[in-house]
Amino acid sequence: MTIAAGFAFDDGILFCVDTKVTTSIKTNEPKLVFYRHADGKCATAFAMSSDDLAFPRSAIESCREAVDKINFDDATIESVRKAIQSALAKFYREHIFPHPDRNTGAIYLELLVGIWLHGETRLFVSHETILTPIDDYECVGSGAFLAKYLVRQYRSANPDPLALEDAALIGSFAVERVMEHDEYSGGEADMLILKNNGDVESGHETAIYPGDDLVKAIQESTWNLLRALAHIKGDLEVESGELLERYFEKVRNLNAQSKWWFEKWAELNKSRTKPAND
Repeated sequence: MTIAAGFAFDDGILFCVDTKVTTSIKTNEPKLVFYRHADGKCATAFAMSSDDLAFPRSAIESCREAVDKINFDDATIESVRKAIQSALAKFYREHIFPHPDRNTGAIYLELLVGIWLHGETRLFVSHETILTPIDDYECVGSGAFLAKYLVRQYRSANPDPLALEDAALIGSFAVERVMEHDEYSGGEADMLILKNNGDVESGHETAIYPGDDLVKAIQESTWNLLRALAHIKGDLEVESGELLERYFEKVRNLNAQSKWWFEKWAELNKSRTKPAND
């Protein structure tokens, strides 16, 4: 099993997965696959979830072969989707549906699929032989429920269209949290970004400063505040005001403790924007 999260942001798509493989020997293996087709005219990306990665790897290879056969002179993202979907249907007919363990649920695979063509990207999720388009985000695997819960919290607070920074921030955070709580997920958070211009990146430095420690500290302080508010026995207005001031002071202290990270981040951004002839 695994956790795989996919996001459609304003300039492309992003996948974030764990690397743990649970078999008789627990190993860490890549679960992201990327291909270019027809000398770079098209690209496909896959994030896989399965009890046995041999099945999705083989299915993805069948999808690659199907896409390679497309005439890209007049191809569309929809025609690429249909080619992948047909390849999945053939794979299921030959390898999944006849399998003796099919009815027990032991043979299981889910895919998140990204397609790039003509300066556009689209995100899809597989349900057996069907590829369904995703406009915002989707999570698959044993940790999908927790990941979706965390992403929904972020999207509720930030309902605007996702930017790369949003997708990288909540994607990495959700996968990291799932790896802490889901016994079938683990290893490291692995990321793949496919942009609308065709560029591919393996990660993004989000300002989740300074790492998960700040997020956890703010969450703990917030829960402390809520507990204290629930235990108020006296004047509600006075005591709640005092508790809120203490909470604000804790947050200010956390900000002061993170000053080193803000300074480091500012220096990093300054070096990135510095003209080459300086």
